[in-house]
Amino acid sequence: MAWISQHKNWVRWVGFVLLLIAILGPWAYQGDGVPPPEFCHPPFILLENGSCVGRMSGATIISFFALAIPSLISQFLSGELVLTERGREFLVILPALLLVILPVTSTLLRVRSPNSRSMQVFSVISWGLAVGMGLLIAAFAEVFQPAHLWGVWLYAGLAGAMLAWEVYGLIVSRRKPSPAP
Repeated sequence: MAWISQHKNWVRWVGFVLLLIAILGPWAYQGDGVPPPEFCHPPFILLENGSCVGRMSGATIISFFALAIPSLISQFLSGELVLTERGREFLVILPALLLVILPVTSTLLRVRSPNSRSMQVFSVISWGLAVGMGLLIAAFAEVFQPAHLWGVWLYAGLAGAMLAWEVYGLIVSRRKPSPAP
């Protein structure tokens, strides 16, 4: 118990680094700019269905949506925004991706204020949402060969472990009396 109290921020930093590694890892397949199946060689992957694909990192996906936001806002303000089916998909995916990066913010805030009760609750909520988003993304990903998409699986597993860590910390902090101000 004393070890946990002394090393709680160390565990959060390890979780933060693993979170960044997971986001930099492959999350999806992309078919743009890849050769035909008969010329499919590394770094491209030949899937079981005969498609040659490249891997796309979570950071690439997040940056694509982040860079598209200013364009959408300017189109909306100028009245030029036309939401096709793909546009509606974008508006659904965007909040999900924001929930994916929420643990980055909560972990940094938690390390900065390790004893703040509100940061503790915020961290539990953000990691809980991350577990849900990670599992949802992994479930709907085209997982023909899941080892190739290790980034999204690392994210989901890490989110579960960090959620358990933060919930445990919340339970332990409730047991001991808080110091008087």
